[in-house]
Amino acid sequence: MCVTVLFIANLMLAAQPAGASAAPDNSVVRLPNCLVSLIDDVSLPAQEAGVLLELIAKPGLQAKAGDVLGKVDETETLVRQKAAKFKLDVAVEKATNTAQLELSKKIIEVYKAEYEESLAINERSAGAIPPTQLRKQRVYWEKGVADYIAAEMEFKIAGLERNVQEAELEMADNELKQRTLVAPFDGVVEEIFCQQNEWVQPGDPVLRFVRMNRLRVEGFVSAREIAPGQVDNAAVEINVSLPGGGTEKLTGKISFVSTKVGANRDYRVWAEVDNLPGRGGYPWLLRPGVTAEMIIHLNR
Repeated sequence: MCVTVLFIANLMLAAQPAGASAAPDNSVVRLPNCLVSLIDDVSLPAQEAGVLLELIAKPGLQAKAGDVLGKVDETETLVRQKAAKFKLDVAVEKATNTAQLELSKKIIEVYKAEYEESLAINERSAGAIPPTQLRKQRVYWEKGVADYIAAEMEFKIAGLERNVQEAELEMADNELKQRTLVAPFDGVVEEIFCQQNEWVQPGDPVLRFVRMNRLRVEGFVSAREIAPGQVDNAAVEINVSLPGGGTEKLTGKISFVSTKVGANRDYRVWAEVDNLPGRGGYPWLLRPGVTAEMIIHLNR
């Protein structure tokens, strides 16, 4: 009889959600076997074809966001960038030099003054200026106006050509950026997929880069006992067992509550926590793949 009762009790315990237990006052819930995992884990690809001429990255290298980790051959791109700068200088000079416009305007004023002076002379003394000369002077004046309009149009076109050259220089600058592998965030080089002087194609993964200064701690909460609103954005404590004994505490907040309830009537939650310095010279306390206890302070 005792054996039967013990067997039934074991079955009831096994039916409880894995690791989740609420405190007697229902203010906290303890998840003893939570998994520590990465938040950011990316494979940095080559964006342009060429020879991987420079590979600064090595496994274990710590880098700040924006640090250069490698470069694909950029010789031709640098030449195009240099040519684009020269062309832009010429275009800017044309687009800002108003000498031709000013000259055309003065020519118009001279031709107009000559024509009007001839008209005035004829008013004082009829026939003093022959009609043929008057027509010539008027044609010169009208031609000056047309030349000014043409010069104004060329000036506008020069402005548009400057825009084109600016775009070409921007394209060269952007290609240079694409030929440079940079750290997307503060993190660690985890793995190298290509070797220096190896030919790479766009999309080829060159290295794996992970964030270690902020990690995720995942666990499962009983849907029978805890409502999602009680844990969403709730404060948490993370207790980590250290090798050789002792524990370390970290704090954070629940940043994700799954909408799905599993077959065991529990749902997944995770918190994001700032990592701490490790012991014995190792830079990080928490490492992906280890387990930790998470204590959730339930929302009321």
